[in-house]
Amino acid sequence: MIATELDRVRADFEDSEYFRFLGLEITKLEEGDVELRLPYRPEFDNVRSTVHGGVFMSVLDTVMGLHIRSIGYDDTMTIQMQTQFLRPLVGGAMVARAEVINRTKSTILLEGRLYNEADELIGYSTGTFKVMKFD
Repeated sequence: MIATELDRVRADFEDSEYFRFLGLEITKLEEGDVELRLPYRPEFDNVRSTVHGGVFMSVLDTVMGLHIRSIGYDDTMTIQMQTQFLRPLVGGAMVARAEVINRTKSTILLEGRLYNEADELIGYSTGTFKVMKFD
């Protein structure tokens, strides 16, 4: 993948109102290697004063989608996603990474992993994504 394609992926991310609203940051964007960081905000907490699972899922969905874009696909759409919550997050940032499990011509199965600041696994997700290339 040429640098200009990764620049386009970064620009699309940075242009997203939703990602800016969350405060989601790209800490690494290379071909097949994406890492996101979400600094903690009290607005993310649920009634138990832990980060809401929907925030976990949003970050995991995003890192898997960006991973797909980083390996050369022009567009992607989540078909299915299953998430496991392993530890609550009480304050502190979260970091997300993803990797491909399997790929066909039109879909990719990935695993996204979410870590706390102590690098402990706090959640993971598998997701099936429809992928598209515009040649």
